[in-house]
Amino acid sequence: MSTTSADARTASRADQAAEGSNSGPAYAAWVLIAVACLIGFVLLTVAVASQAVFPFDQSMLAFARGWDGTPIIWQAVSETANIPLIVIGFGLIAWLFWKKHHREALLVFLMLAAVTAGSEGVKQLVGRPRPSGNGDGIPGVVYSYPSGHVLEVLTILGIVAVRTWRSSRPLLLRLALPVLVVLEALLVGFARMALNAHYPTDVLAGLLGGTAALGLYIWFTRPGAWATKLSGESHERGADAHDRSAPAKAS
Repeated sequence: MSTTSADARTASRADQAAEGSNSGPAYAAWVLIAVACLIGFVLLTVAVASQAVFPFDQSMLAFARGWDGTPIIWQAVSETANIPLIVIGFGLIAWLFWKKHHREALLVFLMLAAVTAGSEGVKQLVGRPRPSGNGDGIPGVVYSYPSGHVLEVLTILGIVAVRTWRSSRPLLLRLALPVLVVLEALLVGFARMALNAHYPTDVLAGLLGGTAALGLYIWFTRPGAWATKLSGESHERGADAHDRSAPAKAS
């Protein structure tokens, strides 16, 4: 093992440690945000399942429905959170695997599976009919709460935004991408209401769930976390330790 390679790995680990030390409070804050959003999601779910009345549901839905004069536009916005999002999600997993971020690829796969299955499970558990009284046009997708479109937009595109923020990309892109993700989530949520497919509380649940998932992703991929270690890193560390413990050869 060359001294240069060992020094490079040591410098990389030092950089990660410094980043983790400097950003510790930020990662802790994201955990608190995730927990708060999860609690909010659970409380909202219990209330909706109990058929609680939310005064803003009908008024905000009526407002959104007032913008449905050109449904083809809202349908197009809604569709951006369908097939394109699936392609981005699987593309991200494949890219991470190709880059040998195997653990992070597994984490993202499990999170997307949990978000999708969890959304459908809550739909079946709550059994809230859609405002239109009809299904969503997708076999098996009948109920309204929560909005899976909004939930998946925040989770998938949010992960892309977080990875971009942590990269060496231009600052303008790193700042613009999170803003665009938030705008996309809000537009998709409004489109779903304009199409009479969701109540505002469905969209709110999607926002809460997506923010919670994103907060957990940020925590599990913090510097030094299990998911941030490249494949073979543990083996290399063992080799480093062996090299350090081996007696020096006489020159």
